[in-house]
This record gives sequence, structure tokens and C-alpha cells, in this order.
Amino acid sequence: MAADPILLARSLLQPPVQRAPLIKPAPRISALHSAGVEKTPLRNSRNHIGYLALCVLLTVAGILAVWVGNRAYAPEMYAESGMAGPAAALAGGQNYALFDLNVNIRNLRNEHLSRLAQTPDLVLVGASHWQEAGAELVPHLKMYNAHIHRDYWEGPLAVTEMLVKHDRLPKKMIISIRDNQFMPVSARKDFLWEPDIPFYRAMAGRLRIEREEIWSTLPFNRMREMLSLSMLFNNFTHWQNAQERPHATGERHFESLDVLLPDGSIVWSNQHKRLFTPGRAKAESLKFAALNANSPPAIDPRGVTAFDELLTYLKGRGVTVYLVNPPFNPIYFDKMQGTPYAAGLRNVEALTARFAATHGLQVIGSFNPHKVGCDSIMYIDAEHANAKCLGKIFDQFAALDMARGAE
Repeated sequence: MAADPILLARSLLQPPVQRAPLIKPAPRISALHSAGVEKTPLRNSRNHIGYLALCVLLTVAGILAVWVGNRAYAPEMYAESGMAGPAAALAGGQNYALFDLNVNIRNLRNEHLSRLAQTPDLVLVGASHWQEAGAELVPHLKMYNAHIHRDYWEGPLAVTEMLVKHDRLPKKMIISIRDNQFMPVSARKDFLWEPDIPFYRAMAGRLRIEREEIWSTLPFNRMREMLSLSMLFNNFTHWQNAQERPHATGERHFESLDVLLPDGSIVWSNQHKRLFTPGRAKAESLKFAALNANSPPAIDPRGVTAFDELLTYLKGRGVTVYLVNPPFNPIYFDKMQGTPYAAGLRNVEALTARFAATHGLQVIGSFNPHKVGCDSIMYIDAEHANAKCLGKIFDQFAALDMARGAE
């Protein structure tokens, strides 16, 4: 019978015990040995296999425990069903309070849209620049803010797929094109966009365009974070030490919790509001400018083709699309003038204008905040504006939309 592997492991870790010499009895010679046949050390071999199997088992159990722990203590970010509860609350007209907005917002959009009772008049598609754009900014229409964090060119395809899949494609859409909208996958350093992949691939199939290679879009970074022991520690301690925990609510303001609203927009916690001072926004803008000055936005031709095909598809479905460039903090925008980044930004502006000309669309907003009329006090950092600034852009939209309706 093989030795107990746990006892064997303990014995291997214990220091050798010094014993008094013993008088060895005369060796007994077996029949096999006397016949010249050597014994195979099966007992030792089995012990080693058992020890190795134990190590593998403990390693797998540890990895699985980290995976399960991260899903349990940060379900809104890592669990597939983590957004079902928030989405149900939002669809029922309630708000949902969260630790922060670092959640799987693609999953939230999908779950929420699947539960919407009515199709919105207008859907806004863009990155987190638009997170504070509430439905009150467009009083003549019912707007749904479908913003997603770290929006690349796959993002508008993914959100459109959700709208089509759940039969909630509106008659009007505002689609944002940010500075790094068309960054190639190989150049990206974040992973928040990775949950777009299955929806993007489904829409690419509808458009009959070439999908990105599956190996290049596998969510490796997201999986690595789910297996991070340090992330588990942060999630566990955050959960245990929290004064308030995520929940559905009728309230809009909390001390430590950010709030998701039924229209898709957000309200910051009081702690965040105190953090977002003009001094911090200036410091963040200057730091961001130093980081990006020599890194002009890259444009992936495959992304441009996909975007063209998406606009053609939407036109064929009878959707009126408006394109928009989100304005930067004036401190950041002015600091970047004369840099390679500014030259790249002009290329993105020209591409936006080309999309509009090709598909007969109108463009609102601008990367240039001075054209929009946004001041630095309207920003929390280099690129995220408050509702007062965003409202100026929706005023442009409302004027164009109502003029079109009057024709």
C-alpha cells in the first residue's frame, strides 16, 4: 500500500533525526536477488507520484478559490450574472448604488436592454466621457445613455448588436468618436473593452465583414485579473470594510456609493464629488498631456471599414445617426497644441467629417472645448465633463433634430 502523501510531505520537511548506530543483522538474500534479478523501487515511485498529484491538486484548488472569491466579492465586475440584479432594478425604475463605476458595463447594458419595456427615441453610444449625460438634457425625447468604458471601434458595433438582439433599435442615435476610437488591438494597454468581443463578433457577422483574429481578442488580461490574489485581497477588504454596500434604491446621493440611473447615466458619491476639485482636474490634465504629447492617436483601417459598414447598416434600418467628438478639458487641449498628438487628433476629426460626408450625417460637438463653450471647471480630469458642459452639445443636437422634424 502506498504511503500517505501528507505524512510523506511532512516527513520531507522535517530535519533528519540523529540516531545511535545500530548493529545491522546479516542481509537476507531473496530468491530473486540470488537469481540476478534487481527489484524495481515501486514504493518510492508511487510516493513521488502521490506527492506531485497533491501539489497539482492544491495549486488548482488555490486558483479556483481566487477565481470564485473575485466573482463573489466583485460580482458586478467579474460574475456573468453580476449585472442581472442591477439591470432588473434599473428596468423597474429604481437606481442602483455601487462601490464605484469599475463594473462590467457591457454586461449591464445587455441585461438592461433585454428588460426595457419600450424602445427609446434616442440612444447615445460612446465612452465614459458621456457618463453624466442624463435624459433631462434631451427633454423632447426619451433618451437612453448606453455609454461604455474604454470604447474602441468594436464598441459601437457591440452596443448596436445588443439593441438589435433585444429589438430596441431606436430611430435616432448619437455615436461618439473619441481620440483613440480606432486604436489597433495590439496597441491597447487596458482590458475593459474585452467584454465587447462576443457582441462585436455577432454584429460583424451581420455586417459580413472580416472579424479580428480570435487569438488577438481573447480576454487574456481580464482572465489574469480574475486570477489575481492581490485583486482578491482588495475586493475582500473593500467588501468587509464598506460602510455601505451595493443595492437597489430610490435615492440618488450617497456618501461612499456611486449611483447608476435608469436612463443609463450616473451620479457620483459625495466622496468622489469632494475629490473632484479644480486643482485635481488641472493636475490630471497636465499629467495626461505629458503622457500623450508624443503619442498621436493611431487609426486601424479595419476599424474604419467596420465603422463605415455599421453606418450603412443603420441607415438601411432607418436610423438617423448624429456623430459627435467629445470636448477635452481646455487645460489639456491647449497644452497639446503643436504636439504629434494634436496632429493625430486632427486626423480623427477629418475621419469623422469623412464619415459624415459619405453617409449624409451631421456632426455635433468638437474635441476643441472652446468651440463648444466648456470651461475647465466643468471637468473632473482631462476628458470627463459634467452635465453642464455636455448639455451644450445636446443643445446642438436638439436644434438640429427639431429643425429636421420641422422640414
